Amino acid sequence: MEFLQLTYFKTVAEYGKIVTAAEALFITPPALSASISRLEKELGMKLFVRTGNSISLNTQGEIFLRYVNQILSSVDNAKLELEQSVHDKEPHIRLAMTLSHPWINLLSAFSQDYPHITLSNTTLKLSQVPETDLYPRYNFLFSEERAVRSARFDSIPLITDDQPLLMVSPGSPLAKLPSVDLRDLKEETFLLNVADTSLNELARRLLSMAGIAAVNVYEYSYMVRRRMVLNGRGISFSTAAASRGEDTDLCFVPIACPRIRQTHRIYWDKDRPLTPEGEAFLAYVRDYFAVSPG
Repeated sequence: MEFLQLTYFKTVAEYGKIVTAAEALFITPPALSASISRLEKELGMKLFVRTGNSISLNTQGEIFLRYVNQILSSVDNAKLELEQSVHDKEPHIRLAMTLSHPWINLLSAFSQDYPHITLSNTTLKLSQVPETDLYPRYNFLFSEERAVRSARFDSIPLITDDQPLLMVSPGSPLAKLPSVDLRDLKEETFLLNVADTSLNELARRLLSMAGIAAVNVYEYSYMVRRRMVLNGRGISFSTAAASRGEDTDLCFVPIACPRIRQTHRIYWDKDRPLTPEGEAFLAYVRDYFAVSPG
């Protein structure tokens, strides 16, 4: 079994067509078909179901894909760590997060107090979180705790009891209310963040609990959604923690019903010792949110 065969297998599984996968891999379809056939022969079983021009994983293929993803991810991480061991000369912290706005003020303050430590961050989709090996790609993960179900991380809660808010334009009658009940807003147009994101998942839960069907529910990128709300084209969602990181003239109204509270945590790999800059960052985060070390 060759490493290249695993890459070919994963690509075919993703595209569902030999011809399309071959184009993405810059090889001929016959060569790709032959590689997949050799892999199946070596494993002693079929991995795909072929229907006309399409090809899809069978049960054995789905099992094999899980392990192939792990292998390829491990190789990518190894390459990244090797590159970092050569090129990382300055203290640097790599962050992943499922929602960026709650942490803007924290990161800005840290950068001012520790100018010799650089920061970089990546926003993850929710579907990426369960498969994320923090080390070596990231030092820390900031996430709403519902998204993380792994025993390999240590964590501490930073923001508890985070309250969902309705995002509305200043000219909306809703902006003048002390709070809203979503069940009274079934005729409104809801503008959600794009799918597979923390705010989208929260909004979908709220709408479902309020019994609101997805008739007038649309998804947009953050900047488009913000502009449409500002122009009175619909209403959207945020949270108390996220709104504090917004530099905006939008209005945020507490949602009295349904009631949802979120907890946001910082996670790190418990099997890897923190770097000196990582220790400094974690201590700073604890102090910033007044979290006890215990």
